[in-house]
Amino acid sequence: MFLQRIILLLLLSSMVLMSLAQTAPRKAYEMLEEAESVYADGRYAAAQSILDECLKQYPGYMEAYALRGNVRESLRDNEGALTDYSIFLDKFPLHGEILLNRAVIRYKVGYYQQAIEDFKTILTLPESRETNSLFFKKSMSVDDRNPIITTTEGGNHRSFVLNYIGLAELKLRNAPQAKKYFDSAIVLNNREPDYYVNRGLAKEALSDSTAYLDYQSALKLNRNHTLARHNLDAINSKKRQGMSLEDRLSQTIQADSTMLYPYLERAQQRYESKYYEGAIEDYSRALEIDSSNVEVWLGRGLAKEKLKDYKGAFSDYTKAIDLKENFAKAWLNRGNVLLKLERYEEAIEDYSVALVYYPDYSIAWYNRAMAKAKLKKNNEACEDIKKAEEFGMKVESKVKNKVCAN
Repeated sequence: MFLQRIILLLLLSSMVLMSLAQTAPRKAYEMLEEAESVYADGRYAAAQSILDECLKQYPGYMEAYALRGNVRESLRDNEGALTDYSIFLDKFPLHGEILLNRAVIRYKVGYYQQAIEDFKTILTLPESRETNSLFFKKSMSVDDRNPIITTTEGGNHRSFVLNYIGLAELKLRNAPQAKKYFDSAIVLNNREPDYYVNRGLAKEALSDSTAYLDYQSALKLNRNHTLARHNLDAINSKKRQGMSLEDRLSQTIQADSTMLYPYLERAQQRYESKYYEGAIEDYSRALEIDSSNVEVWLGRGLAKEKLKDYKGAFSDYTKAIDLKENFAKAWLNRGNVLLKLERYEEAIEDYSVALVYYPDYSIAWYNRAMAKAKLKKNNEACEDIKKAEEFGMKVESKVKNKVCAN
C-alpha cells in the first residue's frame, strides 16, 4: 500500500512537471531563431507575428526590433521599419548596418534631411569589417524609385554613402552640394557609372554645359546604361530638335521596360496633351513596377476622371488614401468625384479630412463650400469661401455674392 502511494506521488509529480514544461514561455532567442527561419523562407507576415509576440513578452530584446525592421521592409511597411530601426538605434546608435538600413528607407520615403544625417554618421564610423560589410543600392540614380539592395565587402562603401548623400541633396534641390558629394564618390570609385549619371543630373540643375561628358563617361563604363543614354539623348535633342519628348521616352521604355520614371514622364506628357487613355496605360504599367507609389494612383485617377470614369477614379483615389492616410490631394480629388456624383454629404466629409491634414488648402475650402451650397447650407458655405480667400484663392464676385447673399 505504501509503495502504491509512492508510485502515485511520483506519477503526479511527473505530470505537474510536464504541465509546467508545456506552459513555460519560450525564450527570446528561440523565438528570434524561429522568426529568422520563417523570414528566410519568405513568409514575412508569419515572421512578423512571431516577432510581435516575442517583443510583447520581451520588450527589451533589441535583436528582435532589428529583425522586425527587415521584415517590415519586406512587407513594404516603411514607417513601421523606421520605428523598429529607430528603437534599436536608440540603444545602439553606432550600429553600421542598421544605420544604413534606416538611412536608405528615409531616403526612399522622402525624409531626405534625416537620411543625410544617418549617412553622415556612417561616414564617422571607424573602418572595420562590420562597417565594410554594408548594404548599398545597386543602381543608385536619382530617378530610380525601386532601390535594389545587395551586400558588399571592401573599402568602397564610403563612395556609396557619399553618392546617397548627393542624391538626397539633389532631392532637396541643393545641386551645388550634391555635385560636391558626387565628385567625392567618383574620386573614391571612378568605375561606377551611376555616379557619373548623378553628377550629370546635378550639373544640368546648375546649367553646367559639361553634363553630357558625365553621361558619356557612364556609357563608356556601361554602354547599356539606360538613364545615361536617355539623358544624353535629351541633351542632344535640345541641340538638334530632332526627337519629340514622347519619342525619346518611348525609346527609353523600349530599351528598358522595368524603369519607372519614363512611364511617369510619358504619362504626364500624355495627360497634358489630353491623351488620357495613353496616360492611363502608362500609369497602369508604372503600377506593375511599383504598386505602393501613391502619386501613380493619384495620376491614374485624374486621367480616369477626365474620361468621366468616376467609379475608376474613386477606386484609384481610395487606393492612394489606403497607402497614405494623410495624402490630402487624394482626399480632395475623391471629394471632387463625389461632388460630380451629387453625393454632397460624402464629398464634404472628404474635403474636411483633406483640411485636417492641410488646413491651408484653399481649393478644399472652396470645393467644400460648393458642396454645402448644393445642400442649401449657405451660411456654412459662405464661411468656407472666406477661408478659401484667406488662404490665397481669388473667388469670383458673382459666386461669392450668390452664396453669401442674406
